[in-house]
Amino acid sequence: MMPKRSVFIGGGGPSGLAAALLFHQLGWDEIVLAEARTGPGDFEKNRAFNYQIDARGQKLLKRLGINDRMPAIGVENTSFTATKIGPDGKIDVISPPFIDPDRQLAFWSTRRLLLGMLHDVIMERNDGRIIMLYGHSLGGITRTADGAQIHVAAPDGSEKIFAPDLVLACDGLTSALRTSAQALPEVPQGHFAMVEHPSISAELQYKVLNLPAQFPANGGKHQVDNSAMTYIFASSFTDSRRTCTLFSYPVTPGQPRTVNVIREQDHVVWTYTRPEDLMAYLVEAFPQLDIPALISMEEAQDFVDLKPSRFPIPQYSRNLHANLGDMDLLLIGDAAHAFPPDLGLGVNSALEDLHELANCLQGTADHAAGVAAYARARLPQSAALVRLVQTVFPEQYNTRPWAMRKWLARFLVKRALRPVLPWLIDKPDFILTQDPDLDFVEIERRKLKTDRNLARIGAGALALVGLGALALFR
Repeated sequence: MMPKRSVFIGGGGPSGLAAALLFHQLGWDEIVLAEARTGPGDFEKNRAFNYQIDARGQKLLKRLGINDRMPAIGVENTSFTATKIGPDGKIDVISPPFIDPDRQLAFWSTRRLLLGMLHDVIMERNDGRIIMLYGHSLGGITRTADGAQIHVAAPDGSEKIFAPDLVLACDGLTSALRTSAQALPEVPQGHFAMVEHPSISAELQYKVLNLPAQFPANGGKHQVDNSAMTYIFASSFTDSRRTCTLFSYPVTPGQPRTVNVIREQDHVVWTYTRPEDLMAYLVEAFPQLDIPALISMEEAQDFVDLKPSRFPIPQYSRNLHANLGDMDLLLIGDAAHAFPPDLGLGVNSALEDLHELANCLQGTADHAAGVAAYARARLPQSAALVRLVQTVFPEQYNTRPWAMRKWLARFLVKRALRPVLPWLIDKPDFILTQDPDLDFVEIERRKLKTDRNLARIGAGALALVGLGALALFR
């Protein structure tokens, strides 16, 4: 007979809710989840994210038997097509060559719908082993004479204390569980220090605007009504401090559309403190849209009141696991590795973390050995993932057009040389990251090999040109 096992999950985002389902499936006896928000449907204006749940993230959903619920909350896609509407009314339907033609089915969904689906499944399957503590703030981990303990503040101000066998830190980049554990005497100094890899997309600021599900553009000549389509609205401005492109990704039919405003910190859009000033800017920037009809003054007020969020510097924790004596702590998702959304691997890598953890825990009574094995195997993947995000496609926000043109040139060169020199040049690395059967260490290895060979080919070509020039002047 297996001993009773308990797990505490800090954080009720996608990885936290999925972890609760996973440990329920694994047969653990007590699963406690604590989340500061009052419920899964709490709307966080600047976290109205659009997720693309790809085949990497779907591995866990299939394991949990819930992947068949994705069509109800998401939009299926295997390619990327966008309708670009310019300030002059020009419409272009574009299919950038950046998507793997063999890409498996993915689903566009919203954070809110994904959380709702995961919570619904928990409620359906819960047989009393899952304890959901919404509205509870994490106080961290302390060491007492009785062992390591987790402190949680209840909504009424009282404190709950837990001493589980395993703690999963699913509480994000600023993880209270990771930070408090680092202060314990048994955790070596710097054990959970974050290793940063600066990127040009890091520190970009963003806010989100909500638009209706459907609306006219170009004075009613075009309808924004295809929920499976990405829409791109280019602005009339060209100078870097005022230009802005609005991106609206596919959305579940009937759900409001969101547009992401992503710009550098000195952009004029962050300076507005009055809704009237924001509206005046948007009207001038996007003449192809009837801004007063699409954005209410209340929405504009919310936008200017909201502090812009920033993309994090790509970073990973030096270690993913710590044994606290009678308790093990494990970092999952953003608590272990955080980065800008350049590759769409945030939520997908977090779900894959849990899938790989399940592989290490499946069928074993020694959860401590399984957790340690997971941490040893996953840490190199976490580090490689962060380095890939740093280097593969940080230029995509086009805040520096010259950098985007340089990236595009390298992408097209790799794509052109691949059929000619397949033993030297691999697929472009952005395409490699879309293959769920490749782990991040292998993707990085193949990327670096191609980059080295490409540099050698370039050096050889320059040498030949130089020799040819010398011959001409002899």
